[in-house]
Amino acid sequence: MNSKSIPVRKESELYPDFGAEIRALDEQGATPELVSRIIERHKDCRERMTALYRRYEVLDGHVPIFNRQPRFAEDETAINNRISNDFFGEICDFKIGYFAGKPIAYSYNRSKDSTEDTGGEEAVEEIAKALSDFVALNNFPDVDMELTKFATVCGYAGRLLYYDTDGQERVRCVKPFQAAILSRTGDMTQPDYAVWYYPVTDLNGSTKLHAEFYSAGPLQVFEGQLGALEETELPAKQAANLFERCPLQGVPNNLEMLGDAEKVLPLIDDYDRSLSDQSNDVESFASAYMVWDNVQAGDKDIERAQNSGTIITRSKDGGKVYFLTKDGDNTLAKEHLDRVEDNIYRFSKTPNLNDEAFGTASGIALKFRLTGLETKCGMFQAKMQSAATYLFRCLSTAWAKRHLTLDPLEVDLKFSRNFPLDLLSEAQAAQQMIAAGLPKRVAYSLAFPEIDDVDEVMQEIDAEKDDIPPLDAEDGQVTEDGTTDDGRAAEAANAGASDRRTP
Repeated sequence: MNSKSIPVRKESELYPDFGAEIRALDEQGATPELVSRIIERHKDCRERMTALYRRYEVLDGHVPIFNRQPRFAEDETAINNRISNDFFGEICDFKIGYFAGKPIAYSYNRSKDSTEDTGGEEAVEEIAKALSDFVALNNFPDVDMELTKFATVCGYAGRLLYYDTDGQERVRCVKPFQAAILSRTGDMTQPDYAVWYYPVTDLNGSTKLHAEFYSAGPLQVFEGQLGALEETELPAKQAANLFERCPLQGVPNNLEMLGDAEKVLPLIDDYDRSLSDQSNDVESFASAYMVWDNVQAGDKDIERAQNSGTIITRSKDGGKVYFLTKDGDNTLAKEHLDRVEDNIYRFSKTPNLNDEAFGTASGIALKFRLTGLETKCGMFQAKMQSAATYLFRCLSTAWAKRHLTLDPLEVDLKFSRNFPLDLLSEAQAAQQMIAAGLPKRVAYSLAFPEIDDVDEVMQEIDAEKDDIPPLDAEDGQVTEDGTTDDGRAAEAANAGASDRRTP
């Protein structure tokens, strides 16, 4: 792809349909020729995603304005300011921080049905501990943040489940332009086959392609040049796939696998060009020029005038010296930039934090302004949930070999938006609804939308009530069971009193 321009995505750059390759893999398995074909068919999509990621990094040569040439190339002194306004990064980073700024909470369901399916309370405790250790070992907040970043920028991200050298199950993020995911259903969160490929360079500077083929069977590795790959034999222990499913999956940003900023790339480029033109105009023409009209003056006279502010003229025909000021109207240019900026935020569904109306909004008004952003996050959240179910299904197969029962459908994911909560208004609304006669459960669910499980909250409230000590016994009074009001034995209390030491 030409790095000088990143236009809207072409049809050939969409994620390819690997239906023919899947049928061939079902019939004959992975061969060097078939793996090369998969990588080659992934080329256009790969180059598109690579260009998007390089632009996110703001690398020289990958942001279109950095490659802009002067309008009159023959003039070597032509001013050519190239100002990049990183709307691309702001659009992506805003969504990443809003969605993944607060880590996703992973927990195991402790309901009655879950306890029965898992094998009892002890089994639930054991699997909950194993799940907590797995999440902590793999630093899931970081993995989820990277997944969100690549999916937001490029359109999808890869996630690989594997074993490290210590025999621990590990998870890592895979760059999308290095991962071709094949699925019969077209849902890359539920893959059938996958290829992770990337170039490797030895100490001599020679580069070759390294490709790892994943399926429900053993791992296969191919190396060499594209079109001339050769399979590398692996030890049986290293190639073993204890997950019994394809461990490399994709997590798409949306069904179309488009990045958040792709639809507004032409608007961002227009903004960069317009602002650069204005900068050129300001630099090319000063606010005022000194005019020496019909005056005999040399370079020394001009230099003396600049240094001292005094002008001595020699003219026989009434010469004069004056300033020529520039009378320019920048209203049209400013309105154009404002209109383009508004459209960038509008069509990318990103809130403009510089908007005065946004800064003063609160409560429902603020949430309404975040509707577009919340829509994007909702689509990605559904993909993350689907991908997590498949991930823990793979993990359950491996853990079953260690006699650990994990029901992937009982793993709960709690998503929390990085959103400023207006708890005072929500609490007041809940109290007013309860006072109006609504049941507490209904009032809490309406007033606190960030609470996913209202029943769990109600159970916590009841549990706190049960833990409150009775108030029918006065402080220090002995009850019928021989204890004080705070549950201590009366004898122990008296013994403690007699054991006090005087200073």
